[in-house]
Formats: sequence, C-alpha cells, structure tokens
Amino acid sequence: MLNTPHNTIFSSGEEHEEFIAPGSSLRLWLTGGLFTVAAAVILARVAWVQTQLPADYLESLTTTTVEDELLPARDGRILAESVVLAADVEHYAVQIHYRWLQKSADPNWLKLQIRQRLSRDERQDAELVAQITQKILDERQTMVQAVAEATGLLPHELTARCERIEQRVQKVSDSVNRRLRSHSEEGRAGTDSRDEDNDAWFLLRWASAVREKLTTAPEREETPGIVVKEEESWHAVLEHVDVGVAATIGEHPERFPGVRVVASTERTYPENDLAVHIVGARTRRSPEEQNGEEQNGEKGSRDISVDALRSGRFGVEKSYNQRLTGIPGLRRTVRDRRQRIVSTEIARRPVSGRDVMLTIDVEIQKLAEQLLAESLGDAERKYLLPAVEDGADADAETLAPPEPEHIPAGGCAIVMEADSGRIVAAASAPDFDLSMFTEGTTAQWNAVNSDTRRPFISRFTGMALPPGSTFKIVTAIAGLQTGALSPSESFECQGFLADPDEHRCLIYRLHGRGHGPVNLRTAMAQSCNVYFFDAAQRMGIHPLAHWTDLLQFGTATGIDLPYEKPGTVPAITGNASSDSNEAAQRRFQREALGLAIGQSRLTVTPVQMARLMAFVANNGWLVTPHVASDDGVARQATELDDSPYRVTRHRIPGVTDETLVAVREGLLAAVEEPIGTGFRTIRLKDVQIAGKTGTAETSPGKPDHAWFAGYAPAVNPRYVVVVVLEHGGSGSKAAGPLARELVRALSERGMLSDTNLTRAR
Repeated sequence: MLNTPHNTIFSSGEEHEEFIAPGSSLRLWLTGGLFTVAAAVILARVAWVQTQLPADYLESLTTTTVEDELLPARDGRILAESVVLAADVEHYAVQIHYRWLQKSADPNWLKLQIRQRLSRDERQDAELVAQITQKILDERQTMVQAVAEATGLLPHELTARCERIEQRVQKVSDSVNRRLRSHSEEGRAGTDSRDEDNDAWFLLRWASAVREKLTTAPEREETPGIVVKEEESWHAVLEHVDVGVAATIGEHPERFPGVRVVASTERTYPENDLAVHIVGARTRRSPEEQNGEEQNGEKGSRDISVDALRSGRFGVEKSYNQRLTGIPGLRRTVRDRRQRIVSTEIARRPVSGRDVMLTIDVEIQKLAEQLLAESLGDAERKYLLPAVEDGADADAETLAPPEPEHIPAGGCAIVMEADSGRIVAAASAPDFDLSMFTEGTTAQWNAVNSDTRRPFISRFTGMALPPGSTFKIVTAIAGLQTGALSPSESFECQGFLADPDEHRCLIYRLHGRGHGPVNLRTAMAQSCNVYFFDAAQRMGIHPLAHWTDLLQFGTATGIDLPYEKPGTVPAITGNASSDSNEAAQRRFQREALGLAIGQSRLTVTPVQMARLMAFVANNGWLVTPHVASDDGVARQATELDDSPYRVTRHRIPGVTDETLVAVREGLLAAVEEPIGTGFRTIRLKDVQIAGKTGTAETSPGKPDHAWFAGYAPAVNPRYVVVVVLEHGGSGSKAAGPLARELVRALSERGMLSDTNLTRAR
C-alpha cells in the first residue's frame, strides 16, 4: 500500500522528480502575491481609518456657523432752538430662549445642562443627577413666574404666548425634517430601481455592498432629526416693556435664567406736523435697497437684518443722512452643528449719530403754517383779517370789481436772513403728519394720497411757477445796467404798448385807461406792465437773458434740502438784431416782452425768488439758502467741518450801487406809498416793508398765482419774506396779508430791534 508506513516510493538515495509538476512554483508565487496585496490594501485602509477618518469626523462635529446680530444705535436728533423735531426712542423687548420656554424640557438640552453643572465624577451619581434635573425643571417654572411678575402679565397669559411660539417653531422643524425624510426615501428608491439583470451593475452592487458592510455603522432604531436654528434661538414674548422692567431683568440674571432684554430704537417726530417738509422722514431700508448697496460695492454686513437700518427719505433726514445715521453695533454668535450657542461676543460697539440743529424759528414757523392753513381753508381764520386803511388812494388792483375769493391749491411762505441765507421759516401747505411714517394707518395714507393738492410736495423748493410781476425786479436791473432805463426818465403809460388788444396793463383792462406819466419808482410801485414792455423792447432779449443767467435762475440754489427744482428759463439762441427772418424777429420780441413781466415760459421756485430779494437787500451778494445751522456742540474736532453743504455767498460782478438803490426805492414805494399795489394789504404802521406783488397768469379758466416778495425793514434790511399761493388770485390781496403778518411777528418778537425801524414821519 502506498500509504503504509513502510512505503518505498521515497526510499533514500532515489530521485523522484516526476512527482512535482512543472510550473507549480509560479502558482505559489502568485498566491503569495495576492495575499500580500490584499494584506497591504487592508493595512492601508486601516491606516487611513486611523489617521484620516477621525479628523474628518471631528471636522464635521466641530463645524460652526457664525451669525452677526445688529445692536441698535441711536440716530441723531433734529432740533430747532430747544424743540426736538425728530429723535430716536428706545424700546425694550423681553426674549426667552426656546429651550427655556418649551412646555416639556428637551432631553438633549437637559443632558447638556447637567454636564455644565456637574463634573464627570459627579455625573456617576444617579441620585445627584436626578436632584439636578429636578432643580433645572423647577427653575423653568420659577422663571415663568418671575417674568410674569416683572412684566405685569398673568402667568397663564405668558404660558399661552410661550405655547404659541413653541407651536410655530415646531411647524418649522416638522417641515424641515419631513423634507429630509422624503429625500432619503427617494434616494433609496433610486438605488433599488436599477436593472437587476445587468452584469456590470451586479459587480458594482456587490462591491458596494461589501464596502457598505465594512464601513457603515449599524442602523439605529430612530434617525436623529435636524435641529433648526429657531430651536436654539431667543424669542420675544413681550414687546415695548418700560425701562423699569428692563432694568429689573438685567440686574437679576439669577432670577431670570434663559431670559434677556433686547433694546431697539424707533424714529419719532414729537411735533408731528411742524416743519414737516424741512424735517423729512426716516424709514427702514428695504431688502432691495440693502442688496443694491452690496452689489454696488458699498459696505454691507453678512447675515445682518436690514430691518435695523434706516435711511432718510426727504427733507433734512435725507440731505444730512450721513451725519444723522448711527453706526449699529455687532453681536457675533457662534453655533455648533446642532445650532447650540458656543460663544457670543460684541464685535463692534454701537456709535450714535450726530444731531442737526436747524436755523428755523419755531414761533415764526408755526405762524407761517397757520397763515397758509387759513388761506387754504384748512383752519379757522385768526390772523388773515381785513387790513385796508380808509381814505387811501386806490391802486389798479384794488380798483378791480369784487371777485369771488379763490381757495388756493397750495402755497408756501419763506422767511430768510438777507445777509446769510439762513432760513427762519419755510412752510408748505397743505402738509401732513410725520407720525404716518412710523405708526400711520391705512386710512391716513389713503387720505393723504387721495388729496389732489399734493401734500407731499415741498412747495418752497419743488414748486416752479411763473413769477409774474415780481420778476420785474430782474428787468429793472437789466435795463439800468444796460442803460435802457434811467431812474428819473419819465414814460407815458397809455395802458397798452402798441395794440389795445395785447400787451396791456391791468388798469387798462379794467377801466380803459393807463397809468399816465411814470418813472422807474412809480412803475414798480403800480406794477406798470407797459413800462417794462417798452424797456424790454428797447434793450432786446439778450441783456434780459444775460441777467437772468447771472442771478442764477434756471439753476438750483444749492439749498441743503433734496429734490430742489431749478425752474425753467426760455432758451435764447440766435441774434434778433441780425436775423433777417421776420418770424424770428417777432418770436424774439414776444419772448422778451413775456419775460420782462415774468411770464412766457419762465418758471421759478419761491426759494429762488427769496435769493433774488436777498441780493437786492444785501447790496449785491447772492447767498445760498440753508436750513441747517452750525450751532451745537460736536464731540470731536473732526466733526466740526464735515457737512455736505457749505454756507457760501458771492457778489454778482458788474452790478452798481446806483442800480440797487433805484430798485430798492421802487420796492419801498410799492408798499409804503398810496399808489403802491401793496399799500392797503401789506403796509404796517410800525415797520417799513419793501417788496413787490405779482399776479402770474396761468392756463385759461384757472385762477392766477399770487406772489409777494419783499424784505423788512426797508432800511438796513434783515429778513426776506416770500409768499406764494398756487392759483390764489391777486398777489396783493391773497399773498400780501400773509407777508404782512409774518413781518408783524418778526417785529413783535424783537427780531428787527437791532435795525433802524423808525418810520419817516
């Protein structure tokens, strides 16, 4: 037998090489190599798991998100004298962390609280852990009672608010996790739907199954859901608590665990409807505005709510927005992957905005607004009473037959320092209540928006109208400077220029006669159209256009308020004297005649007319009107000179003292002499007023625009007064009385006392 112990096949001394088949050593080498490679792969995988995988897991576990929360900063105040016209008011809200307001404490949150309060060794004591757990639950109940007592809420009311917050957050959490489970199920269904008969996919599935078995952790009974941010955030349970409640909670954190007080600011306008078109409004910026700034490369903050950022919309709130705007602080919060707060720090302290002091006199401003309201029929008449002196000679306008009183569509009044351009009062009517922008109702907004008189328009800067006869001041300056007019030269007014049917005086249209012999002084006093028609005809349109340009009509004055209109000046091209075209000659002549009396296509704003009157009153200086004062205390020296507007004035070259004296004599006569258009309605006994009335024609069928532009006192002028009533009718009858009452108030308040107020007796 071959398998017996005495088998002789392998007896000593004999070779039996035929029992080892050729090539068997190669198979041994291949088998050993395969085992070696497999071992190397396994060892490499083990090394990777030991070195790389922990780092990846740790990176995932330590992933954090950073949130930036704005800390409110006060915007600067707007003041006039000692009256606060705009200011921020702080409000306080009580917030409770979601984990503290939940009806049933979250188990994971409880574990975290225990870990924070007990050491590792102490956590081994089950009895101690139970005691701490109960203490935490008791603190939650005590906190609710303490908040209710501090805020004055009943405990069940506070509990109901917490339950509503919990329901809202739970809906968010359920929605997020429902979508997560839906996506997971769709992924598994997609994997199982592949073709089972495909051999290539079979190998891939086999390899994937092996890998999954080796690397995937065992399935848990319940997959943990996503923790949404709202579950680890603070929620307001009470808005607008008083400062006492805020102080109580802030001073006793041990009584209010999980509770904090958050401050916010709200823009308020204590005077509501005082100087609304000057003050303006500040509202919250929309997300679109914030996104636009970031796209334009302006400074933006990541994850910062734009609700905390406000911007000026009109008035001083807009023009001085950069000065008024405070810089919000920044609270930076770091959260872990489960949205739990890891750390909180103040990255930037809030910096308050700076105040803006206005130049307006509050009492004069109130009077101007009251006078306009009376004119528009929005207030009972208190100041606008008849002031006609018996026995006075009648001017052309007062000779007119009685006409129905026109209710203006709107109006404005300006009082300005002649030397500096400081606006003492600037009223526009109708107006509105600034509180609409912070707490306005739908009914209020509908009422203002449906008002056809356009209350939101700032008429002293945004209303451009034909100036009428007030523009004769410019015609007089141009005529005197070119030599077309002489103060003492007499002119015979027949009531019309050449044709009785056009280019006439008002007195001719009413009574069929002219003013008779007039000179510059009496022509201005009686507002003789024919006198200025003749002057324009003799000097031509180009000198008139030249002085219109020098006095900067058709150009914004540079007042420190937004949305100023420049007005319009007829474009003058070509040369009427060299143009042989008869039609062009007539066009130039007609344009010159219309421009000479403030008609044609000319429009000006009230603030432009105020600057013209200041130019006449202050001996030829063109000032820049402004409403912001340099008064007030700055915190740093660098804050003294950063205004985007500069108070400047410059002298108009070429104008002579003789020209200005002659013009001032005509303006004085218009109010102080019996022949003047303003004698009956504007003149005061105790102070001399110089000025010019204007009645600007409008479209057929509509009342004229009423103007008055003047200054007081007539000697050593200090204040310019301009009144305009849109479709108000006669300048002397409608606008003049408002100017009279404003000058009266200036005198009674002693604002004219340092000038020569003694009337010529």
